[in-house]
Amino acid sequence: MKAVYIPVGAAGHVLSSLPMVGELVSRGVDVMYFAPESIRAQVEETGAIFSAIPAVAAKDNSVECGQDFIAGLPLVFLGEADGVIDTILPACEAFRPDVVITDELALAGRLVAAKLRLPMVMVFTSFAPCEQFSICRFWPEYTDAHPARAAARRLAEKFTRKYGVRHMDIYEIFEATGDLNISTLTRDFQPGGETFGDNFLFAGAQIGPRPENGTWQPPQNGRPLLYTSLGSLFNNWPEFYQMLFPVVQDMEINVLCALGKALRPEDLGEIPDNVELVPFAPQLDVLRNADYFITHAGTGSAMEAMYYGVPCVCIPQMDEQQLTARQMVRLGVASTSMVRAETTEESLRDALTRLMTEPHYRENAQKLSRIMRETGGSACAAKAIIEFMENR
Repeated sequence: MKAVYIPVGAAGHVLSSLPMVGELVSRGVDVMYFAPESIRAQVEETGAIFSAIPAVAAKDNSVECGQDFIAGLPLVFLGEADGVIDTILPACEAFRPDVVITDELALAGRLVAAKLRLPMVMVFTSFAPCEQFSICRFWPEYTDAHPARAAARRLAEKFTRKYGVRHMDIYEIFEATGDLNISTLTRDFQPGGETFGDNFLFAGAQIGPRPENGTWQPPQNGRPLLYTSLGSLFNNWPEFYQMLFPVVQDMEINVLCALGKALRPEDLGEIPDNVELVPFAPQLDVLRNADYFITHAGTGSAMEAMYYGVPCVCIPQMDEQQLTARQMVRLGVASTSMVRAETTEESLRDALTRLMTEPHYRENAQKLSRIMRETGGSACAAKAIIEFMENR
């Protein structure tokens, strides 16, 4: 059996796919994985066949998008597909796969499946669309005259003519599903999870060997560990650390802060003795040893925290993360979800104090950890894909 895997370039989407791909390879499936050259090593460690695509997939759409992020999102994903399809399609035609596995937002995967008339497995690394939830239904409406939407419509019409796909308006882009659908969430975490049918598998967190930036050893002083990470997109927030440091400096804990690329330790003022700052942290290794987690509530980080039973404080940076944070509070694994603009030293102190002194947060997190591990993760996802391929 042969499969191709087509992700989008965001780190959370790529990392969530690699354990599943490794499981497929270990079970005898030949997988060709399309990705930028920068992640060749990670892909090849799974045993998949690496096939390079342009690192910057789409042309610069800044003129059409202007300053309106939401208006430009359809063009971003359509433009990415346009930038890679001429590389991906010939390789797929030569490889002759039995199935296309594609990220929910990797529109090139849909083009390949349509052109080659192949079944399609769609992988959801965030919330899947349903009657109870659709991220694009809450967006502002734009006329067809908006430059970004006009450019998106032209690309969508081109794709329909050339590849035979349905017209990719915003609803087709953000609400479509595949013949088989794999979610890296649990059913309880998905809004309306009970309404999904047999063509949806909620496999849970995809945990496996992960080449990550940096090496790290847990402290050996016996104190609890607080880990903080604000994600990879909106982490240039020095004021957060200036609020956090006074809160933790007198606590009997160790603190590890993953800063990202934008910040330098010297920009953050006096650093308490119990705080360690790193640009990047091997997150799975850290969460395996962490007692508490301050997170931006990306779905990948949320699922990984739940897998390891780590209770959280959530500071979401965008709409999707706000929904993730609300779900974590609802399930009792987060003490609070606070809006970035309203975060203060006092609100951080209160959230952390409740997390550390009220045992039900840890109890709930450990309960969900057991459920997550029973869900099956990457092994469950690979098994479902192979059974789907065998029954086509």
